[in-house]
Amino acid sequence: MGTDSADIRHMLNAVGIRVGRRELQNDSSGYYTAHSVLAGVIQSANHIGLNLHKSTAAIEGFGNVGKPLASLLTHAGVKVVAISTSQGGIHNPRGLEVDRLVRLADEVGSRVVEVYREAEFIDREALLELPVDILCPCARWNSIHINNGPHIAARIICPGANDPITPDAERALFERGVLCLPDFVTNCGGVLGGTMEFASVSREQITTFIDRNIGERIAWLLKEAKAKCVLPRDVASRLALKRLEQVQQSAEHPTPLARLFSMGLEFYRRGWIPGSLVGPLSLHYFKKNICKGPYTSSRTSPGRGGPFGAPGH
Repeated sequence: MGTDSADIRHMLNAVGIRVGRRELQNDSSGYYTAHSVLAGVIQSANHIGLNLHKSTAAIEGFGNVGKPLASLLTHAGVKVVAISTSQGGIHNPRGLEVDRLVRLADEVGSRVVEVYREAEFIDREALLELPVDILCPCARWNSIHINNGPHIAARIICPGANDPITPDAERALFERGVLCLPDFVTNCGGVLGGTMEFASVSREQITTFIDRNIGERIAWLLKEAKAKCVLPRDVASRLALKRLEQVQQSAEHPTPLARLFSMGLEFYRRGWIPGSLVGPLSLHYFKKNICKGPYTSSRTSPGRGGPFGAPGH
């Protein structure tokens, strides 16, 4: 939490791992994560028939993911009524002034919940149990567990954090009819967007790609899970593991084309191939490998990532 590209570059260099000229240059992963969370919110709302313009949301965590997510949700018509930081939470059922909150958070960080006065101060844990339509945990690991799970009132849980829901709580929420999207699906925008930036794809193209294509994959996931009467995580995990196995097999037995691909990638890392050439080609590569259908099967290709993520760099 709070680690940026400069920290990672320093750690890698400290242990003797050379970092390519183009690697770990940007810190926009939180912004891209917020976009994939928004895609999950939109598709989940469509799935259960929830009108976003009449819905409310609470966001646990108001940092690199929570801040842009609050703005995106507001732009989509959702009323953000509560946020939290490490210092506590605030709640106003009439809605929070998100633009002002973002400006204050940029100035005072986690103390934004103390500075913003037009809301009731609440405990961090209380935010999770508020009567909202959408809950977006974007902070801690396992913040939703079997003890507080029965008190969750939200209809949709769409995470931006890693593992914010324990498996037993997720199962219990599913049995109660609460729609929980897997965290590695809804927060995949961070890895995907960072990889696309590395590949010289523009910020506008990245956000459009996430909004459209990750949204389509989430819509398929929800439909598939409903048809099989299983958790969305069950469908997504099986598919991700299957694709991981295919990638491992491809890595162990690379084709001549895969070897050529790896060589070109290394040249690009070192700055020997211009980004103006790689950008248009890489956008086609992402579309081919992440958006291919049917989603239950895929062809092996060099460096392909998972069904909801991106090829690593």
